[in-house]
Parts: sequence; structure tokens; C-alpha cells
Amino acid sequence: MKLCMGCMNQMEDHLSVCPHCGFNEHTLRQESYYLDPGTVVGGKYIVGRVLNYGGHTVSYLGMDAEKNRKVIVKEYLPSDFSTRSEGEKDVTIYSGDGQVQFEQGLTNFLNEMNHIQSLKEAPGIAKVYDCLAENETGYVVSEYVEGKTLKEILESGKKYSVEETVKFIKKILTGLSKVHKEDVVHCDISPETIMVTASGDIKLMDFGSTRYVTTANSKSLSIILKRGYAPEEQYRSKGKRGPWTDVYAVGAVMYRMITGKVPQESVERTLADDLKEPSKMGVSIPKNIENALMNALNVYQDDRTQTADVFLKELSSDNVKRIKVKQRKNKTGKFPVWAKVLVAGLACVVIAGGVYVIHRISGQSSDALGSKAIVMQDFRNKTEEDVREYVENLNKEHSGWDIQIDAQDFIFDLNKENGSIYSQSVAPGTVLYDPDKDVQEMSAEGGISCDSEGNVSGTISLTLYSREKMHYSEIQEMNAYALAQKLNISTSDKNCFIEEEKEGSNYFDLASMEVAGTVISAEEINREENGSQVIAYSPDIKIHYYASDFFYWKKLPDFAGEWESISAVPEQPVYKYADENVKSETGSKSLESSNLVDNSYFALKSDGHYTGEIVGQNIEPGTEYDESRPLGEDPLLIQVIGGVFDYQGKTAQQFVEEIGRYGFQLHGESTSSGKTGQLSWSIESVRVYALGDEGGTALPYFKAQDGSGDVFFDITVKEPPKPKETQKPKSDSTPKPTPEPTPEPAVPKSEDRRGN
Repeated sequence: MKLCMGCMNQMEDHLSVCPHCGFNEHTLRQESYYLDPGTVVGGKYIVGRVLNYGGHTVSYLGMDAEKNRKVIVKEYLPSDFSTRSEGEKDVTIYSGDGQVQFEQGLTNFLNEMNHIQSLKEAPGIAKVYDCLAENETGYVVSEYVEGKTLKEILESGKKYSVEETVKFIKKILTGLSKVHKEDVVHCDISPETIMVTASGDIKLMDFGSTRYVTTANSKSLSIILKRGYAPEEQYRSKGKRGPWTDVYAVGAVMYRMITGKVPQESVERTLADDLKEPSKMGVSIPKNIENALMNALNVYQDDRTQTADVFLKELSSDNVKRIKVKQRKNKTGKFPVWAKVLVAGLACVVIAGGVYVIHRISGQSSDALGSKAIVMQDFRNKTEEDVREYVENLNKEHSGWDIQIDAQDFIFDLNKENGSIYSQSVAPGTVLYDPDKDVQEMSAEGGISCDSEGNVSGTISLTLYSREKMHYSEIQEMNAYALAQKLNISTSDKNCFIEEEKEGSNYFDLASMEVAGTVISAEEINREENGSQVIAYSPDIKIHYYASDFFYWKKLPDFAGEWESISAVPEQPVYKYADENVKSETGSKSLESSNLVDNSYFALKSDGHYTGEIVGQNIEPGTEYDESRPLGEDPLLIQVIGGVFDYQGKTAQQFVEEIGRYGFQLHGESTSSGKTGQLSWSIESVRVYALGDEGGTALPYFKAQDGSGDVFFDITVKEPPKPKETQKPKSDSTPKPTPEPTPEPAVPKSEDRRGN
């Protein structure tokens, strides 16, 4: 048996035409600079036929021989700077400036894909399995998704309703919001790069295929753009790309799904913006959804919705304000020469599939084409200098503005660039000033405000990533194992990860930290009043932990299947090592109060859940587990319901306040008929969904994470009955007889009518 290089299915050795896909290995014709089918990279990935070439990367169908699964193997091969001789594996890199640009692009390519690989599970995003350097270039191995592209589905005549489209787009935005936090931007989102599986799962593909891969001073830039889906900044060599670039493309995909039309080309819109709202094309669409969509499709990046997070929230909001930009029809003289020339010549560079291939664009440096509202940028993962430069320019350009920067706060993370930005007090996308409005709407937003004269002042507070220091509050209640992972300390390094004994302790309970010769006890670290104190990081930090009797299972039980409640689990055996290899049972301990129980999960009482219920475990039943030797893998956590929300007999306001105390913020209220509801109305039912999957499968349980932005409470309220109208008596022309007066009852003489 052998592998078909066309579909990676097994076929008989003597066959040359695959019975599964019809691929004929003898008639295969590929460009000489592609890898030969059957080539192995990374010692285990078999390369098959070429799927596509994006100008910078070649995508091959592949097979992971170890895991016996199909994959996509993407090779970095920019035609401007490299080639390959027929039959060779190694890439030939052009000398001089070409080599510099090739190496810079290769570094960017592998770094970005490493970021996506580190996410492991990002909904709506194809997984990256491996990144490797070989053959003088780099390779990314990613998930092979079977299904159809959204382009194929749309071209087959499929029409999406607004409700279907919003649900679809939310899945893409949920994944993108995670990717953008890793400082990775796709820059080629279109119906062609979105796959839909037979089961309805949605995957965004082809990260890193068509990005700029040259250095900033490159003289030769090749850009591949999808007509109607690329924002104007992608047409300029110095156009600034960021999450807002992907937001525009996702908005364009949404527009196509709803209206059936590809949006007007963005660079044409810089001259005359004729893009119509869907409602003006006969589409029945809620105003808030249309406003969210059109905000994402604003031509210039500063006017546009800035992040996937904001776009996602606006699609779930009942009150979205339209960011309108003043039209400038027939005023082409105010626009840069590049825009007018490019629009005039677009027809000359269109190739099949509506793709633009543009070479050597001499870019104007202006990011501000015309008057527009000034919107707060997203500086997360950028540098403090970026913000200071941005604010300094704003203050210079606008007389009377006085914005200051305060960058005192920090959060420790060894995996982030020291001094890069973790968060900002003024949310990305906040409109600082809109010259087209007489009255400015911003007041005291995140520490800054705009007065009646249009002058913005105040202080933007930044929280920075630090690799040099950490607050006590960042590690409070953390066990020694988790702390070692945070500090990149190997748990097998007995010089830095030091065990102690303490009666009644759990394994990996933190005893103390030793920093520059000073010992800080766990009790001192965990005192709430010490949260603001700071520890200076150094690689020689030592962690002392308690190594008590430990839990061990040759095969982990299915805790939920066997016991349902954590209180019902009998005491489990605990062990000690007699020597390095032999362990002996020393007794038993309760799991209920151990480090192995994660009771941070919540559920709804209406779904039949109760406090203490076991709902899962993070390591599969049947797996061998030794609490004292996790060997780098995640420690066992038994997932337990720690809180139950009961909405029966409550108003939506009461329920929202209750869940808000646990950090849950995202919710929506409507009636069973779909009408918008009020918080003051009583609740009929509640369902909880993963953010971006509203209306999909309700979550049986959920947990609060980083402000609970990951789940959405869909609250159905009961519309109060309308008061009945008082019926007026019908008029009757016939006069009614005057009733006889009712005689008063006789009062005994001995009684006083007032009772005294």
C-alpha cells in the first residue's frame, strides 16, 4: 500500500490513478521550485500536492506519519527573494538586500505561527500543530479542515439570514479576538479563507499566507489583496495594519452574506463612498446590527471599529451608535495621487477570483486622508513609547489638548515583551473627538474628557507587562506548582524547587519563596493587605513547597461517572516514596479539601445542577497520575460546581446584580417572541452560551475568567400584561327612573350612632 499524493488516502502499490480522488501521479505537473511529492519535512510530515501559492508561502497537502492524520504544510518561499532548483530541498536565497528581507520575513512568519500554536484552542481558528526550520526556510504544520469554503457556499446560491450571519460572524470574531491579543493579524480574510465543515463548524484558515513579509524599508513589495475585502491601508506600503484591518475584512464578509453583494472597493471609497446600508437594499436588519456592521466598514482605520472584541460586543448590544463619517463626493483633488492613480488602474490588475496583485506601490505616509473623528487606538502589546508618541502628536495637532500618560502599574509575565502594554484605561475605539459633531459625547472616559470647546484633557493610565517585578497580589493563593510554571522554574530542579514537610498539608502547597537571600513565607504573601508589595524577579528565585503524602492512581477513575458529588467520593489512598522508585501506601485522605478540586464552576439551578456536583476532570479517566511527579503536564483538577444561580421568582435586574457579583457582565434580555425586554420584568428562563455562540448549544456549566467576557447570559423575561381598558357604559336615550331613597335602619335609642 502507498499514499496518494493527491488526497493522502491509502491505495494499492500498482495503481497510478487514485480510486478515491482520481489523482494521477504520472500526469502531475508542478512548478520546479515546489517540493517533490513524497518529500518528508520535520522527520514525520509527508508533503503531497500543492494546494495553492500565495506569493510568499506554498501550501501543500500533507500527512503526519506519527499521528496518521492529514495536515496542511505551509512553506515560506517568497518569490521576490528566493527560489529552488528542481529536485532540490534547500531553498536558494538571493544575496544582498534580498537575503536580509528573506530572513526578516521568515522570522516574522515563524514567530506569528508560534503565537497561534500557543493558543491551542481558539474557536473559529484552524489549529497550528508545529513550526519548524529546515531546508534553509521554515514550515508551519496546521489543521486540515474538510468542508467547503464560504465562497463556494455563497456561489452555490446559499442565502444567509441576518440571524444566521450574526451567529456565523461571532464565531470568527471570538477566535480573532484571541489571536489579536497575541499581536497577530490575518490580513487576508475573505470567503475564500473561511471553511465550513459538514457539521457546521467554522474555521478561519491561511494565517501568514499573504502578509507583508518584507522589512519596512523594502523597495519591492508584493501584496495580494481580495477585491472588496481589503481596507484602504493595505494598498499603501506605509499603511498601518492592525486588528482594525481584520475587522474591516470580517465586516465585508458579513456584508456579502447579508446583501449578496461584495462591498465597494475600499480605495474607491476614499474618493466617493457609495456603500449602501443593507436596510437600503431591502434587507430587514435590526438597527443595532446594521450600525455595528457599518462601523466595522468605515473606510479609514481611525473611524473604524478597532478590535474584534469591540465588534463582537456591538453585535450583542441593543444600543450601538453609528460612527458616521462626512461624505466627500467629487472632491478628488484633496486625495493623494496614489489613490487616484490606483483607482484608475485597478481594472488593469484584476485577475481571476477578484484578487488584486499590486507590485511596488510607492506609499504616501499619511494615515489621515481627510477630516475624521479621532478614535483611541488599541495599544495592547505595543510599547509605552508608541502611546507617548501618539499622545504627543495629538497634543501638538490640536491646540488646547492636554493628555498625559501614567504608566506606573504593571503585571508580571515572562512570556511578554518587558514594558509592553497589558491594558489601557481608555478603551480602544473610544471616540475622543468628532469634528462633525457640535456636541461631543465623551465625558470622563477612562480618566480623560472632552469639554464644550472640543479640547480633550486628562490622564490615560497604562498597565505594562513586566519581566522584572511582580505584585504579591499576582501570586496570592497560588500553589507552588503553578508558581513554578509562572516563573519558568523546572519542578525537577531540586536547587530551585525545594520540598519540605508539614503535617496536614496538600502536595505542592506553597511554603515560601527565597528571593535574593530573603525568605518570604506563604502566609506573608497571601495577606490581603500585602497585595501591593513587590517582588523583584531574578532567575535564582527558589520556591519551597510542602511535599506531603501524595495521591496516586494507576488508572484515574471517572469521578463524575462513579460518584456525582465530590462529598460522595470516599477517601483516596495516599503514598510516599520509600526511595526514588518505590512508593508505599501510607493511608488515605479526602479529596474534597485538596488542591485537586477546582470548584470555580457555576451552573443554573433550573438545569438540575447543585453545589458540589462533579462535572468533569481535565485528565482522562484511565490515565496514570502521580501527584508528586506531574512531569510538566497540568496537575489533575476535578471540576466541581461551586455556585448555583437560581432565577426563579426574580426580576432580570435582581438576577443581573447577582451574577455581576461573581464577575459575569454580558447579558441580554428579550421576550419569548423575540422582542427586547426590560430589566424590571420577571424572568421566564435563562440560557448561558459561550460568547460568539449565542443561540447555539447552551452551556451546562461555566466559569468566570478575566471578567467573565467568555460567556453570555440570554435572559427571557415575561412581558407584563397590558392593563385592561375600563368599559364606558353605552348611552341610552331613555331616561332611567330615579331610584327610591334607601331608608336608614332604625337605631335603638340606647345606642349612639358614633359608637359613644
